[in-house]
Formats: sequence, structure tokens, C-alpha cells
Amino acid sequence: MEKLIEKVENLKEALDEDNRVLAIKKLNNQIKNNPDLQNKINEYKIHPSEELKKEIYDIVLYKNYKKAETEINILIMEINKKLKEISKKGQCN
Repeated sequence: MEKLIEKVENLKEALDEDNRVLAIKKLNNQIKNNPDLQNKINEYKIHPSEELKKEIYDIVLYKNYKKAETEINILIMEINKKLKEISKKGQCN
């Protein structure tokens, strides 16, 4: 059990140092500190419209965030795939 906990801790450390994770954290902070973008996002939550959605998606910072989000989703899929492989190795045939 101790080895499992150690491996999980190592994974967490590796993820904290991963460029994709660092990039999305940085972009998330930039979005939080961008009042114009925040206002548009909040307005969209209250009154969704295609025009406002297009305005949000046209902001480079938001585009970069969505790209980074896609990279994180791919990373999650890679981790899940590896976990499935590991769990299959532990099963009896």
C-alpha cells in the first residue's frame, strides 16, 4: 500500500511540473484577472447569445485557454488508458 501511495504522490508531482498543467494554470489566472473577458463570460452565463459567444471565442486569451484545455483532456485520456492497462495486468485470466 505504501508503494501505491508513493506512486500516486510521484504522479501528482509530475503533473504539477507538466508544461500543459502549468500552461492552463497560467491561462486560468490570466482569464480571472481580465475584467473584460470575465464580464463577457458572466453576461453569457446570464443571457447566452451566439453573438456574445463569438465575441468571447474571438479573444485570443480565451482561444489559448481552450487549446490548453484540449491538451489537458488529452493528458487525462492518456492517464486513463495507462490506468486501464495497469488494472488489466492485475487481473487473473
